[in-house]
Amino acid sequence: MIDVQQADQKAIFSGALTRATITRAFDKKYRKLIDGKRIVLDLAKVNQIDTAGLAWILLLIELAAANACDISLVNLPDDLLKLAKLSAVDTMLPIDNT
Repeated sequence: MIDVQQADQKAIFSGALTRATITRAFDKKYRKLIDGKRIVLDLAKVNQIDTAGLAWILLLIELAAANACDISLVNLPDDLLKLAKLSAVDTMLPIDNT
């Protein structure tokens, strides 16, 4: 299960971001995160992620660029960083380390 708490320009994800949790309804609901000028995705509470989760994040990044939305990722779990490196997409992630 995945839960998303939204406040201002921040979305805090918690739970599993996997093929099983990224349903059409989830995608349709949370794709709207990039409708504003800026969004920060906080992934500190994500306890499981797979290639589908990584692909969904990359899709949001692509859509944000097309919509002139400044997107950044904070508190990435080690599993996500490892998966991104293995997939050779780690340089595509707009990570904010501040």
